[in-house]
Amino acid sequence: MKKHCLLPLLLAAAVAVSGCQAADAADATIPTTPVTLSDMFTDRDLEVGYDETTAASITLSGSTASCDSDAVTVDGGTITITDEGTYILSGTLDDGMVIVDADDTDKVQLVLNDASIHCEDCAALYVRQADKVFVTTADDTQNTLSGGETFTQLDDNNIDGVIFSKSDLTLNGLGTLTVDSPAGHGVVTKDDLAVTGGTYVVTAAGQGLSGKDSVRIADGAFTLTTGKDAIQSDNTEDSDKGFVYLAGGTFTITAEGDGLSASSWMQVDDAACTITTGGGSVNGETHTSDAAPGGMGGGKGGRMSLTDDGTQPPERPTGETPPDGMEPPADMPQDAAPSENTAASDTAVTDAAQTTDSTASSEADTTDTVSTKGLKAGTALTILGGSFTLDCADDAFHSNGDLTVHGGAVSIQTGDDAFHADNALTISDGEIDISTCYEGLEGLTVTVSGGEINVVASDDGVNAAGGVDQSGFGGNGQDQFAAQSGVYITISGGNLSINAGGDGLDSNGDLTVSGGTVYVSTKDGSADSALDYNGNASITGGTVIGIGSSGMAQNFGENSTQGAILLTVDTQAAGSTVSVSDSTGNMLASWEAPQAFSSVVISCPGLESDGTYTVTAGTSSTEVTLDGLLYGSGGGMGHGGMGGGNRGSRSETAQDTAAAST
Repeated sequence: MKKHCLLPLLLAAAVAVSGCQAADAADATIPTTPVTLSDMFTDRDLEVGYDETTAASITLSGSTASCDSDAVTVDGGTITITDEGTYILSGTLDDGMVIVDADDTDKVQLVLNDASIHCEDCAALYVRQADKVFVTTADDTQNTLSGGETFTQLDDNNIDGVIFSKSDLTLNGLGTLTVDSPAGHGVVTKDDLAVTGGTYVVTAAGQGLSGKDSVRIADGAFTLTTGKDAIQSDNTEDSDKGFVYLAGGTFTITAEGDGLSASSWMQVDDAACTITTGGGSVNGETHTSDAAPGGMGGGKGGRMSLTDDGTQPPERPTGETPPDGMEPPADMPQDAAPSENTAASDTAVTDAAQTTDSTASSEADTTDTVSTKGLKAGTALTILGGSFTLDCADDAFHSNGDLTVHGGAVSIQTGDDAFHADNALTISDGEIDISTCYEGLEGLTVTVSGGEINVVASDDGVNAAGGVDQSGFGGNGQDQFAAQSGVYITISGGNLSINAGGDGLDSNGDLTVSGGTVYVSTKDGSADSALDYNGNASITGGTVIGIGSSGMAQNFGENSTQGAILLTVDTQAAGSTVSVSDSTGNMLASWEAPQAFSSVVISCPGLESDGTYTVTAGTSSTEVTLDGLLYGSGGGMGHGGMGGGNRGSRSETAQDTAAAST
């Protein structure tokens, strides 16, 4: 008797996760209590043992097979199993298939013991009926299931995978299973797919692992190369289903579609994922975002967009004029092009077909494009831990509802957003390195309370705005100066470093900082700024140093309880040190700027009303006295930065000839 059990080890490693809720998915069921390993798997899912003395042996022999069991019939290359029990398959079947057609109460275990099955025109393994089928790879064995260039239908079921099941299917074991499907999917079940152990190498023209009701993975090593989604669950008919759960495992995924896709929720407790989608970030959509100042409503990144006929958006209503000082700066581009980023948020994943993203514009665009995201969920995506190395043509992490990150080590290159949530994006912990992206952190709301986060973005570093996966947030005809209700960025902890080609922290609503350390760099000479908000901005704790262009720079607003200084300086080179010291020479904060800049906004503990401070920015050194808590208001287009409190007084060294932004 061979007995192995993974249950104690896996249960010990299980991590509970708080439930998520997606405001946009009223008809979807999302866990509101912790989801654990024991919730997702039965004891038998985790049991890889079998009794050789009671099992039936099926010997595969080229064009046929042999077996002594009355529950097994052999007709040429077709082997049919009609009763529950354990069946050990070994040998090679050149062109044939195994069919499980038992009672719907029967549980059937198939043990692959160095078995190789090829079926030229159908599934190598077809589960027509059973309560549940367990496919177990024997310890230290190599097993192969493969298909040909076509799938011939045997009945009214649309068989389109090398392993195709109408019943619940569990893959487990201690051996290796290779699945090759040049014309269809790798593993498909129309119920639940569970994997609890083993090594899997799947190459498929379609999807790799697909469970209509759910995909649940406890452990295993996976190499998936697919022409569509690598791992997918799609059931839009039942709100309790269509989810993906990863408790662990090691994944190397190369997909022309999404890496992992769930029409409902997705949860990752602890997994090691290396994912490349759509050929990687180099194949991402080309973005044009140098349109107009940030914080103005329309377009990707909160920029003013041109209308479809190339004209400017409608004028502001009669009698509604910008306050003094809000005219566009001289360095604003005059002939800005409209944003080309029109990829809209994913709707439900199509069944057994390539998932698509609907494109969107002010006129409904019916063009469909392939969805090439790393991890994508329809209602909620929760990351508790694990490691992720993602190179994606589209978003790396995407949720049509909420996206929550509680931990993990993440390295991202993406042609679009690194983290995108249509609703709330929340990060409480984790080591996140985003080396290439269009926008870094994006959601209706963005909340950061912990973690080590580094963002290099061609557009906005952090963007909070209403809209669906095009950051836009607003639209033609909407008041482009108005703050959006329920939209905000909140930072209360963690370390966040942003190197952005657009705005650093861009909120179409409010911006609040109460803790943490935030370093923000934006492009000098552009219409972007370190802080860009349409509502109110306040700082009550933490450290913020932001550098960029002076034309649209904003300071924190009057609700702040910690001092904040905004200065315009002569253009300083990349690599210049920005620092602030008190009157005794004590250094309060310091940072090396990665880009050239002509504006500095700085706030940190120790900046108090009536204090005198020296701000050094490269070759510029300025002494500032805070008569109140705020010095400098800037020329931003949002509301909060215009009147920003008492401006204090300023004295300059001989090296600083720039005018103060007062």
